[in-house]
Formats: sequence, structure tokens, C-alpha cells
Amino acid sequence: MNSHVSIVGFLVLFLAGPLSTQPAKSSEVNPYNVPDELRICLRAKPELEINGDINPFYISGDYDGDGLTDFALQVRTKKHKSQGILFCFANGRSVLLGAGAPVVWPQDSSSGWPFDSWMLIRKGSKHLSIYPRIKSDTLALMKADEGGGLVYWDGSKFLWQREE
Repeated sequence: MNSHVSIVGFLVLFLAGPLSTQPAKSSEVNPYNVPDELRICLRAKPELEINGDINPFYISGDYDGDGLTDFALQVRTKKHKSQGILFCFANGRSVLLGAGAPVVWPQDSSSGWPFDSWMLIRKGSKHLSIYPRIKSDTLALMKADEGGGLVYWDGSKFLWQREE
């Protein structure tokens, strides 16, 4: 009898469809997937929200070379939806690139956000050996079939190194 109840329960749930009538947006970020450090960093920038269009929506690394974990977070402005990257350093400092702040990469005003993927390149990586001035973990920002570049910290600000 219990197996009949289980099958009937399953069929009721299956036929009833999803519990929510709202379609899930691919850019929505589950708040349980956001580290506490990022929540604290975002509180200081109430005009920004997390942008989940590119997965992963954040990448941890040692961007300033101090040996502590920092975060790079995909963000957008709440009002105009312009995109950018918020760097949240372990020491509590943050730097915004894009989303209304100046950028270090070449910007084509007609194209909007110029990247569709990103990844971490660790300090000391073979890939970075041809760039001796890069001393810490680096973000590679890329656009399919067009190339991209590296965003890196020089000790006082972020710089751009184009890659082919």
C-alpha cells in the first residue's frame, strides 16, 4: 500500500508542474552561493548588484599579492544595468572597473560589456612567465573568437595587458 501512495504522490507533484510560475532567470544568483566577504564588500556599494550572466559570477585569487584571498565579482548597476568587475580585497578595500567607473581595457562604446568569459591565472603560471611585471594572480577576460587580455594589479592600480 505504501508504494501506491508514493507513486500517487509523485504523479501529483509531477503533473502539478513547478511550484513557481515565474521562469528562473539564468543571471539570478542564489544568495546562499555568495561568500560573506562579498556580501560585506557589496554593502559598501548599494548601487551595485551581482551579475550572474557569466558563470562563475566570482573568482577568488590573490590579486594584490599580499598572500590573502581576494575576490573578483561580476556586478552591474541596479539603475542602468551597466556591467563591471568589483575587486574585493581581503584588507577591506575595493576597486570597481566598469559599471560606471573607468575601465583599463579598450572600450568600444557601441558594444557594451566586451567579454563573455573569464578565468583566473595564478601567479607563477607558465602563461604569465612572458609578462615579468605581473607579480600576482591575474584575471583573463575573453571574448569568443576575438581574444581578450589580462587585468592585473601593479601595486597601486589595475592595468590591462592585451592577449591575442
